[in-house]
Amino acid sequence: MNNDPPAKAILSSVKNAMRILRLFKKGQEELSVTEITRLIDLPKSTTHRLITGLVDEGFLSKNPKTNHYRLGLSLLTLGGVVFSHRDLYLEAQPIVDNLVDELGETAHICLLEDHEVVYLFRKECDQPERLLTYMGRKNPIHCTSEGLAIMAFQKQKRINSFLKNTFYSYTEFTLTDPKELRDEMSKIRKKGYAITPDHFYKGFVGIAAPIYDHTENVVASVSIISSTSRLSEERYPLFIDKIKAASSQISEMLGYFK
Repeated sequence: MNNDPPAKAILSSVKNAMRILRLFKKGQEELSVTEITRLIDLPKSTTHRLITGLVDEGFLSKNPKTNHYRLGLSLLTLGGVVFSHRDLYLEAQPIVDNLVDELGETAHICLLEDHEVVYLFRKECDQPERLLTYMGRKNPIHCTSEGLAIMAFQKQKRINSFLKNTFYSYTEFTLTDPKELRDEMSKIRKKGYAITPDHFYKGFVGIAAPIYDHTENVVASVSIISSTSRLSEERYPLFIDKIKAASSQISEMLGYFK
């Protein structure tokens, strides 16, 4: 019988979890369960349990293309750590570059973390606006196209949980009523894109489309944010078509084929 107090067992698990996280470094951004087991010299069952816990907390994530693990979103804001989750989307860089070249506006790829949208990376245009978007920054979901384009496609349970929040009004156009937000997300699902003119900042509009992975789940979004002085309503159709085309191409890279 193990007479060690529970606190000692918990501490041991924490130490081993930290050992796993330290394995990931430049040149070793992704590891399989077998590789992690060998490197930390623990039983495979123990290693798998620790990995599962780290994934649940967002400190590790699984690359659906390789079934290997890499550092996850929860590390983004811890001491400014730059992590290899971006590698999943690096193949999409030429698509994002082309989108910026064609539209002349700054583009982003974003993901959700809890009830916020996280900017995974940003490609600036030649004359970038002074936007509060940079890698690792978190913004509200309810007033950003990039956040709504992901949340609208989540399971109903997650949407219901999201709508229980209190939503802050940033401009007179910000949607803060849960019913209005639910209706807006229903429209987004039907149209296949989100658009938020003046919802977060007056004088700016965001247009975003969802990115699917091989499990047919929406895991990210690709977006363009521009000033309304440059991106007028008559230009919306062009931007929507280009952004939706880019999101489809990136989704295919992640193994999603409509």
